[in-house]
Amino acid sequence: MTTEQNNMAGSGAVDINRPFRFVGVNFRRWRQKMEFYMTTKKLAHCLTSMPVELPEEATDEERADSAREMEHDFLCKNYILNGLADDLYDYYADSKNTAMMIWDALQKKYDTEEAGAKKYAVSRYLRYQMVDDKSVEVQFHELQKIAHEIVSEGMPLDDQFQVACIIDKLPPSWKDFKNMLRHKTKEFSLESLITRLRIEEESRKQDMKEEVMVVTAKRPTPRALKPNQKGFKSKNQQVRPHQNGASRGNQRVMAQTSKNDPPFICYNCGKPGHMAKKCRNKQNPAAAARVNLTEKDLIAMITYMIAEVNLTGDSEGWWLDTGASKHVCNNRAMFKTYTEAPADKKVLLGTTHTTMVAGSGEVELNFTSGKKMVLKDVLHTPEIRKNLVSGYLLNKAWFNQTIGADLYTLTKNGSVQVECRN
Repeated sequence: MTTEQNNMAGSGAVDINRPFRFVGVNFRRWRQKMEFYMTTKKLAHCLTSMPVELPEEATDEERADSAREMEHDFLCKNYILNGLADDLYDYYADSKNTAMMIWDALQKKYDTEEAGAKKYAVSRYLRYQMVDDKSVEVQFHELQKIAHEIVSEGMPLDDQFQVACIIDKLPPSWKDFKNMLRHKTKEFSLESLITRLRIEEESRKQDMKEEVMVVTAKRPTPRALKPNQKGFKSKNQQVRPHQNGASRGNQRVMAQTSKNDPPFICYNCGKPGHMAKKCRNKQNPAAAARVNLTEKDLIAMITYMIAEVNLTGDSEGWWLDTGASKHVCNNRAMFKTYTEAPADKKVLLGTTHTTMVAGSGEVELNFTSGKKMVLKDVLHTPEIRKNLVSGYLLNKAWFNQTIGADLYTLTKNGSVQVECRN
């Protein structure tokens, strides 16, 4: 060994040129690294030649040259063995083997095994498909690695062939950009393609950020509650704690409303800012009933009714209307009990038109199942075309209604009353 090598060994320095340990895969890469390493050690000739046996009548100079060749072969052999995994080291560590014999044995075994790798590389290249949830630039480089494997196996790939394949393998969300590239009449290189892909991907990221900002800006913000009574101000203020942590007087802590929650709507009066249980405009049910009884112009409102329903003419059968607030019948003969209405009483239809109410009473419905149901407070409107059953009033009478799969079911207390198919 030279003085420089002795100094490096003595100082414990790591030889950066030493290849990785071969474990049975990536032989061609390991072989190339090992050949370079042997070249740096001036032992590469030992990989292709064996030490010459000396005749008995050899001169002293020939014997010295032979001893030097044996030393080089010994060093080269052990460098190769030290570059193998332990199981491979045990297999090839035979004292009779020379460096060239071990090198040839490794090439015959692993070169043959990797000879079919190009078929799998071609298959991976053809089946590779880019996805949306991964960077297109990263996937482009992965595809280029597979292409390099194919080229290293001795199968050249034309640049325009690679460009066409990469365009075809773009993700589904890039369909418009893919079609735009296909319609380009001018050919462009792989470098130009990756530049276009990088610009397009960056533009898509920027557009996505802008969309997120727009959605965030459009989020609803809560409305401030307006004072409607004397004690509102003190109740709506946030408590300011004293230095000792106690709160002042009778101030209360109000729960902070979430930024995404809409304002409260009162179910009683329909005004925002408070809930129904705190509404100041509550009505006595009995008084409300009296008010409804004294109404002269309108008795009820029927909503979501199409114009054809309001045409003059009779029609057999009954129609369920979930938007109607009253039962409506156009046939006087169907009433079991009947009370005539004043001449000026009307009902408001969903089309904002009104129709005269001749009277009201009870109507008995007979179903094909044999069951009966009595509708109370049914309005007699001769000009209306359809007989309507109010889904709203059925709910108030504790009936359960189920609509789905072309089937309407009306039940009460677990018992099926009506079953109708569309």
